[in-house]
Amino acid sequence: MAGPSLLIKKRLLFILIVFTIGVFILIGKLAYLQIVQSEELQKMAFEQQNTSRTISPRRGTIFDRNGKELAISASVDTISVRPGEIKSSGKNPELIAHKLAELLEMDKETVYQKITKNSSYETLKRKVEKETGDAIRKWVQEEKIKGINIDEDTKRYYPGRNLASHIIGFTGADNQGLENGIEIVMEKYLKGVPGKILSEVDARQREIPFNTEKRIEAQDGLNVILTIDETIQYIVQRELEKAIEDNKVMKGAVGIVIDPRNGDILAMVSKPDFDLNTPYAAPPGYDPETWVGNTAEAVDILRKTV
Repeated sequence: MAGPSLLIKKRLLFILIVFTIGVFILIGKLAYLQIVQSEELQKMAFEQQNTSRTISPRRGTIFDRNGKELAISASVDTISVRPGEIKSSGKNPELIAHKLAELLEMDKETVYQKITKNSSYETLKRKVEKETGDAIRKWVQEEKIKGINIDEDTKRYYPGRNLASHIIGFTGADNQGLENGIEIVMEKYLKGVPGKILSEVDARQREIPFNTEKRIEAQDGLNVILTIDETIQYIVQRELEKAIEDNKVMKGAVGIVIDPRNGDILAMVSKPDFDLNTPYAAPPGYDPETWVGNTAEAVDILRKTV
């Protein structure tokens, strides 16, 4: 009788040991998740339960010494969609794509693919003029369409066009400073800090009913004041253009005006120059219809021509 009883005890002890080891493994795994991976898992959960849209900050204004605007940020809109919400709304996606393509002057098939894509968020078009954004906003409200966002954005505008173009520089599609000039040299001051619009979504990436959007406001960029005098800059530019034409200068020219009292640069002109509002436009001798200005080859040509 002692034999079977001892065997049962050994089996029970083995089961107890296995069970204890299993419990310790589970405790260790739980501790690892709660302590080591806690921050990462919280971040993943937040991203899964929320969708966010960026609020672009207004880039700082560049002024001349007298407070005249040389570079400003104009208000535009960014149009984006939440495909999951459009799908669950019961609205015909083909009709939505047709109307959006018409208003945004986009290819209908491209719009349709974006609004039916298996994703939580898709950008349709950026830098949309306010009139177009207002038209889309009105249509969305009248038709009670869900899943289409019209968010505030900004784009860079240069009132003087080619005035002081080499000094100011220009920005890219994301309002970041490019190439040379104040726009990139003072980028960290001008750019500002983006904000966010947060919305809670369900497992299918649809916005939860009665959800209140959380808005983290953007911080606008700082302004920059130059020593340049817009009037003197314009006069030097005009006279330099005349001198180039009168003397048949082939390789351009440079003119600088300095205040002898303190060394301030009042004007600095380099010819040829370019329109800051269309920096990638076709240079003389190239067909505007076939020119693509943002390729590496095109940029190299532009550098040589300006």
